[in-house]
Amino acid sequence: MSKQATLPSVDIDIPSVPVEFARLILQMCAERGYPREKMLLGLNITVAQVDEDGACLSIRQHMSLLLKGIELSGGEGSLGYELGLRIGLSTHTLVAMTLLSQSTIGDAIRLGIQFSQMLVPVYRGSLEQEENLAVLDISMDMAIPDKLYRYAYDMALVSVWSSLLSLFGGVWPDVELWFAYPEPNYYAAYRDRLPACRFDMGANQICFPSSQLERRIQTGDPIMAQLMREKIAREMKARKQQGKADILTLLRPHLVRGTEGYPDMDAVCAKLFMSSRTLKRKLNQAGTGFQMLLDDVRCKDAMRLLCHSHLSIEDIAIWMGFTEPANFTHAFKRWTGATPSEWREQQRRKI
Repeated sequence: MSKQATLPSVDIDIPSVPVEFARLILQMCAERGYPREKMLLGLNITVAQVDEDGACLSIRQHMSLLLKGIELSGGEGSLGYELGLRIGLSTHTLVAMTLLSQSTIGDAIRLGIQFSQMLVPVYRGSLEQEENLAVLDISMDMAIPDKLYRYAYDMALVSVWSSLLSLFGGVWPDVELWFAYPEPNYYAAYRDRLPACRFDMGANQICFPSSQLERRIQTGDPIMAQLMREKIAREMKARKQQGKADILTLLRPHLVRGTEGYPDMDAVCAKLFMSSRTLKRKLNQAGTGFQMLLDDVRCKDAMRLLCHSHLSIEDIAIWMGFTEPANFTHAFKRWTGATPSEWREQQRRKI
């Protein structure tokens, strides 16, 4: 029942996954004795990002966070199940309201597949019917580290089942979770919390009687359903536009002068866990470039030193990394239209 499709690649560096998923990972790990500060240490994720309501993190950031949890837990295998059981319709209120407003289970599943990229853009779903069986196939758009493969599919299948269980009113008979890999040793501890599971099935799928697709959802409302479809479509469009602009927000904090001077592109890319090719492409999409942004930072630093310090032009040039004062003068004039001496004198006249 496995279905392979040619799917577009996923940009794992665009902030696209709601921060609620990261919060669940942090909460789960905190319960295991790994506090948030320890989890975020060394990762390209700030406390402010995690705490900002409505924010999104990139797929790369979520993967790094999950890998950190796996590392600190000594490779605890059941983290995927735990996350899946905690992720439900309430994780994203807008999506929950949209699905609950659909007329039937089949309508809700098809709509959920259509808008799945709003929640977790790395996953793809497809719904098929084979005789009397409905098959919800779950696959991924991208290659992930081998260490994450089982966690990713444990979480995906269990979270989708848990979410759909709410639409069934908490009782979903005759449903089975099919996993492509062998039964893990931690499954026994979760057997009573999960539906029937089969392993080594060659695909990752949720299977149930096709007649259940026509089951009515008690909260279904056609008018509300249309309104919510339109609203979620607008949010998806806004999120795509935001993703392009967010590269500037991610980049600027890393352009500050350090003990060894201003960073080059390779140093910044290393901090962002991004290739130079990807960074160049994203900056081009945002209508700018690395050198342009770096020059803007250097220009502001030079202005600050010229205006608020008694350093000589030569000392400022050295501080900013120029080998010759003349090179600093040429660069500053290119940035501002005036030489450093002229600009300093202009500021003094204003005081």
